[in-house]
Amino acid sequence: MGRLIMGIITIAIVGYLGYRSMYGGRMPGAEGAGTPKQRLDNVQKAANRIEDQQQKAAEDALKKAAE
Repeated sequence: MGRLIMGIITIAIVGYLGYRSMYGGRMPGAEGAGTPKQRLDNVQKAANRIEDQQQKAAEDALKKAAE
């Protein structure tokens, strides 16, 4: 009887740890996660913003070097 209870508890703990490692402690579909399309759009917007910032920094450095 004790082994059965320990087995059930062990399975529950392993299941919880697996769930937590897969979802990072939050529920899937939690607020802010968005759909995959929304996340992809956000990543693309962030990539464009970073590229613009790097281009501006490169232009500023070129202007500064030319002076």
